[in-house]
Amino acid sequence: MKRAVKAFIAVYFAVFMCFFGGMTAFAWDVDTMEQNIDLKNAPEGTAFADILVKDRKNDKYAVDFNEENGKLLGLTKDCGLAQYSKDGYTSMLLRHSCACFDKAEISEHMYTSFRLKEENSEIFNHFQTIKVAYCDKDGNVLGVTEKAKFDKLRFNIGAYTINANGDSLSCSISTGPPYFMMIVVPFLVIVPAILTAAGIIIARLRKKAQSAKMIKHIQSGEVDNDEK
Repeated sequence: MKRAVKAFIAVYFAVFMCFFGGMTAFAWDVDTMEQNIDLKNAPEGTAFADILVKDRKNDKYAVDFNEENGKLLGLTKDCGLAQYSKDGYTSMLLRHSCACFDKAEISEHMYTSFRLKEENSEIFNHFQTIKVAYCDKDGNVLGVTEKAKFDKLRFNIGAYTINANGDSLSCSISTGPPYFMMIVVPFLVIVPAILTAAGIIIARLRKKAQSAKMIKHIQSGEVDNDEK
């Protein structure tokens, strides 16, 4: 029985390692609460960029003016970006509550970084079509890209890429493994391992029972011989 227990412990440890090894293999390191806008060929004087989105009716993210981002950017509700509404597109930073300005890098590699208030997929499933506005330090809109659209993302996590190059805009999503794979793969490892462990234990118990029965039978025969 001790050997059976040791065998079970060994198999259990192997299952444990396989399970967490599988989870690590399928883990995907992406910050779903951060969003960058990469910029190329931005108009002269660009200090930061913003995402322009078109509201739905009674949009849950829409606000008159986002005071938090206004303070971070040093802008008021009267600036050009806060007032921009061409074709129904308005500022994500100043006219919505779903993102917070983080930083803007104006160098060889130009980008603007947001911190999102919800998962990126939640926001961009809501606002699938976007534009990008190039803005100066006073919040004047220097230029706006063409629109681009994200595909809807379901049952997965993704890294959303927004590349603005002059008037053009491209959007894409890089996805990790689907959520169900993180469960299915370890499950496919665990079940056979448990069945194997159970099989080993049952086989050893049967063997031990047979040995005990044989010993008892032999001992019984010896007793009969002694009585004769």
